[in-house]
Amino acid sequence: MLPTIPVDVDPTMYYLCVGLGVLIIGIAKAGFGGGIGILAVPLIAVVMPVEQMIGLMLPVLILADILSNLHYLKEYEWRLMRWLLPGAIIGIVIGTALFWILNQSDSKTVVDDTLKLLVGSICLAVVLMQVFKLFGKEPPTLPKHPLSSVAIGTAAGIASTLSHAAGPIVSIYLVQEKVEKRKLMGTLLLFFMIMNLCKLPTYIGLGYINAQTLGNSIWFLPLLPIGTLAGAWMNKRVPEKPFAMIIYMTAFLAAAHMIYKVI
Repeated sequence: MLPTIPVDVDPTMYYLCVGLGVLIIGIAKAGFGGGIGILAVPLIAVVMPVEQMIGLMLPVLILADILSNLHYLKEYEWRLMRWLLPGAIIGIVIGTALFWILNQSDSKTVVDDTLKLLVGSICLAVVLMQVFKLFGKEPPTLPKHPLSSVAIGTAAGIASTLSHAAGPIVSIYLVQEKVEKRKLMGTLLLFFMIMNLCKLPTYIGLGYINAQTLGNSIWFLPLLPIGTLAGAWMNKRVPEKPFAMIIYMTAFLAAAHMIYKVI
């Protein structure tokens, strides 16, 4: 059975945006391009409401996390993970509360517009962080303390719950903590797999994941390993900085468009 496409969306545009979004997730999970997975969020949001977009993306992200973690078994920095995870739980609770408050509105338009503003703003902030890093600039640092890890985990939990856009927040922090490259990747992947699994009850309870969104997710899952293989190939043959810059510019424009449509 084919995916359920919104009636006001061109089918070609739907397949192009969602398919490219899933491919980009696979490329990013292969370790190419830093945080280029951020483009998937505003790209898929072009062809569906935000709540459907985040609901469709979560099963895809969980499968990508599981597959990617197989390459980094036991490559974790538990010193930081044990404080990041409690912070992430706090952030997920806060994000869930924000969703619940929004859902109390009787106006579907108000809810959708508010989510577009939130998700678009988070994406813009994350893109700016990545561009800042891409040009070799050091972002502001936090003191080396367990509370710093909790604070980063909380910020990541909120951003991830609302928009699946927390990767750069955690990766920049782990780089600051001088985590060795393989352990950095392993820690990131395990952290996001656990956090994404913890978001499932919220998304199911609020109806963001349902039979329709799950069916649509399953339809696009075969593109994940293709994206991962493409990312592995690109790691060896494609200059990362120019490619990432193009992706970030595209993500910036797509996120800005989300906000522009509301205001």
